[in-house]
Amino acid sequence: MQKNSTSFMVNFSTLLYYIFRMFKGENWMIVGYMRNASKPTHFSTVSTLISKAKGIDLLYFNAKDVDMENDKINGRMLINDEWVRVEKDIPKVIDISAFCVRHKEVVNYLRGRAYLTGDLKHRLSKEKLQRVMSEDDSLSKYTIPSGMLESFEELNKFIEEYGEIVIKPVYSRRGRGVYIIKKQDDNYYVGIQLEDMTLDIAELKELYEKEIKSTPHIIQKAMTSRTPSGDPFDCRVHLEKNSKGKWRVLHISARIGIGQKVISNISYGGGRAKIEPFLEMNYGDKWESIHEELKSFSLKLARKIERVRKTELMTLGLDVGIDPEGNLFIFEANSAPGADVIKSEVALSRANYYKYLLNKHA
Repeated sequence: MQKNSTSFMVNFSTLLYYIFRMFKGENWMIVGYMRNASKPTHFSTVSTLISKAKGIDLLYFNAKDVDMENDKINGRMLINDEWVRVEKDIPKVIDISAFCVRHKEVVNYLRGRAYLTGDLKHRLSKEKLQRVMSEDDSLSKYTIPSGMLESFEELNKFIEEYGEIVIKPVYSRRGRGVYIIKKQDDNYYVGIQLEDMTLDIAELKELYEKEIKSTPHIIQKAMTSRTPSGDPFDCRVHLEKNSKGKWRVLHISARIGIGQKVISNISYGGGRAKIEPFLEMNYGDKWESIHEELKSFSLKLARKIERVRKTELMTLGLDVGIDPEGNLFIFEANSAPGADVIKSEVALSRANYYKYLLNKHA
């Protein structure tokens, strides 16, 4: 019975969709879906099916599919459960991945003809995010002392000032190439992912010259965000826009890097935990207030990032640490957060947001 009811609702929504198309024009309820992959992913298919139930078709395409001479997109649409090549006018609304930023000419072309869910301009580096927050009275307490790493002398200065530091590539993905360094008597403890070593000053300088100096890095005070057993963790806060165009916290999970030296990178081992029992286990009576602060801080930071970037965003992932006393601090803001564990929730939220954007911009 439930299956038949669901089928009826989908068919009724589809009927309404075609009625809308008759009165509004063929492209009115089409949303562009720009990604780098040449073929739609599983998540793209999930998003398309859920959007169809809302009366919206997704037009999947990448930069090569954009015909700038004829103002057309030669993309793919899901028809009878198969992805079929179609040629369409440029939709009024385009869901664009932040990873498409490298296609500057195409993005600039589309920006002048459609509303993009993120215009990919004024992006915030890890260092600039910390600086922007430090200048805001309501957000400064969540910052980590940071700076761009310009020399080995600066590295030593940070160690002397803070005792323990973290070095991160500016353009890192999934936490690769992150070092934690701490002085131990006349030597230096260095941890990177699953490895650690003890170096003297000459060996540390050699490491800097060979592995760090050639690419931009930021340097930060090391913050303690670890479980009682010593494993690093952070909280991934996933935010999406709702059907009214407002930010909402869609999901929070704790990511624990079991056996890791620096950060909670679950691709190297470890896992996720539901945030409520994780906080209750690790912070006792404080867990509810920490949970509420996580949500309120994340919403406040999402709005701040939009103001600084001078653009509206659709999605945001925040990596937040918590020290043993329950104080929060921000590691990173990600404008293209993964949706591996919450695919259906993200797809449904975005379908509702697409409808809001179509009503606003079509």
